[in-house]
Amino acid sequence: MMNKKFISLLTFIVLICQLTVIPTATAAQNIEDLVTQGKLTINLQVNQKEQQIVGQALILAIEVSTDRWFATGSQIQHFTLKNVVMQANNITTINGSKRINGQTWATQTHEITLYPTVSGAYQIDPINVDISVNTEHHGIVSGELSTQESNFTIELPKALEGIENFIVSPQVTLTVDGQFDEDKNYAIGEAITQTITITADDTPAMMIKPINFVANNLVTASLTANDKPADNKVDNEKVTLDGVSIYHKPAQVFDKSNRGTLLGTRVESFTYIFEKSGRYVIDEQVIYWWNSQTNTLERLLIPSSTWTVSDGGLSKISTASSLKSFNFTIKSVINSIIVIVLLILISLGFINRHYLSALYNKLTKREQRLLRSEFINAVTSKNYLIATQYLYQYALLKNKQAYTAGCSQSATLNQLAFNESNTENIPLSFSVSDAKVLISKIDASTSKKEDTANFTPKERINLNSD
Repeated sequence: MMNKKFISLLTFIVLICQLTVIPTATAAQNIEDLVTQGKLTINLQVNQKEQQIVGQALILAIEVSTDRWFATGSQIQHFTLKNVVMQANNITTINGSKRINGQTWATQTHEITLYPTVSGAYQIDPINVDISVNTEHHGIVSGELSTQESNFTIELPKALEGIENFIVSPQVTLTVDGQFDEDKNYAIGEAITQTITITADDTPAMMIKPINFVANNLVTASLTANDKPADNKVDNEKVTLDGVSIYHKPAQVFDKSNRGTLLGTRVESFTYIFEKSGRYVIDEQVIYWWNSQTNTLERLLIPSSTWTVSDGGLSKISTASSLKSFNFTIKSVINSIIVIVLLILISLGFINRHYLSALYNKLTKREQRLLRSEFINAVTSKNYLIATQYLYQYALLKNKQAYTAGCSQSATLNQLAFNESNTENIPLSFSVSDAKVLISKIDASTSKKEDTANFTPKERINLNSD
C-alpha cells in the first residue's frame, strides 16, 4: 500500500516537472527557429541600373518579413565596403506588407545608398541585422540574422576613361559670379572675388569634387611701368602666384530635398588681390558631367579670365574710374542722409507718441466710434441703464446733449432704463434699429447755442433811475 502511494506521488512530481520544463524549453525559441519554421525571412537585393557606372548611386535593399509583426523593428549593423562612399544616415526604412500563401506578412525594407568610386567587381559579405519579432505563442523573440552574400559590377564608359573628376547626375547646373573686366586697368591693391556654384540632381554634394584649378592655371606676362599691355597677347610661361594673392574660402557643401529629389550643392569662392603690375590669364576650366538620363558625357565650362594690373597704387587709377567712384560716393551720401532722416523721424515719433496717438484718435474719431459701438452693444444686451450713460457721453462729446433730451427715442430709452411709467400704458421697447436711428439723428442734428440778450441793442441803459 505504501509503495502504491509512493509511486503515485512520484508520478505526480514527474508530471509537474514536465509541465514546468516544456514551456521553458519552448520559450527558449530563437530567431533561427523562426526562420527554420518558415515564419521569418531575410533577403538582400542589389538594385542597380542597366549601366551602373562609377560615381552613380546604387541601392542595396534588405527586406525582413514575418508572418506576425515586429516588436521593436529591425536594424542594420554597421558594415563597410572598399572603394565605396556611404553618407551618414544613408539608410531609408520602409514598412509594408505582402501576401504569402494567402496570409499577410509584415515587412521592413532597408534601402542603403552606395556610391562606388572605381570600376570592377564588388563582393558584399553577409550583413548582420538585429531583429525583434512578436510571436503568437512565445512573446517577443529577438536575435540577429545575416543576409546572403552578393555581388555587383561597376563599369566605366570609354568616354570617361582618362577623366579623373566627373559628376554623375541627370542634371547639373553651373553659375559663376564675379567676372574680370578685360578692358579695365586694375590698380595694385584692388581685388576681385569670384564665386562658383555647382548644383547636381540626385547626387550628394560630397560627390562633387573641389575646384583646384587656380594654382596650376594662372599665367602672367610682366609689364614695366612704361609698357602698355599688348592686346590679347599673353606669355604662356606658367609661373607661381607671383603678383596675385589668392584667398580660397572654405567650400560650402550642403544637400537639400526639392519635391523628393536630392540636390547637392558645392560653392567655391576665390578672392584675387593684385600685388604687381602685369597681364594675367586664368585658363578655361571644364567640369565633366555624365548625364545619367542620356548616358552621354557633357561639359560645363568655367570661362577663362583675363585682366591687366597697371603699375601704381589705388591713387593712380584713371580719371574715369575716379568719376565712377565719385558717383558711387554721392549715391552713398544720399542713401546715408535718407537713413538718418528716417531715424530722426522715428525718434521724434517715439518721443511724441502720446501726442500722435491723441491726434490719430481725434482725426479718426476713435472715441466716438467706441462709444457708438458700446451703446449698440448695451442695447443689444438690453442693459438700458448702461446704454443711457454711453448715449449721454456720445452726445456730450458731439455737444448735442440738448437734442437727446427732447428726442422721442431718447425718452423711451430713459423710461426703460429708470423703470418710468407712461400715461398711455403702452408696452415700451427699444431695439437696435431704434438705437441706430437715435445715433443717426444725433449725428444729423446741428448744435444750437442760444444766446439770450439781457438788453436790446442800441438801447440806452439808465443807471440809478427811479
